[in-house]
Amino acid sequence: MTDDELASFCGLKQDDPLRDKFIRSLSPNKRSLFERMAAVEMEVELWQAGLGPKPQGVLIDTDRDTKRRRAWR
Repeated sequence: MTDDELASFCGLKQDDPLRDKFIRSLSPNKRSLFERMAAVEMEVELWQAGLGPKPQGVLIDTDRDTKRRRAWR
């Protein structure tokens, strides 16, 4: 993942003056964590679109029990 892609993933806008400083200040461990989060997000999106397997080790909350949902309304 490039610095630009990582900054965008972290929600930093192109014109944010702290964008480059934030990316440079990340430790290798923290950068790795953000990159893994981005990868898992992509895996979940592919799974939801029916284009890939469900990511292992990820808990995904879905609306499966409609009876239960109606009881809370």
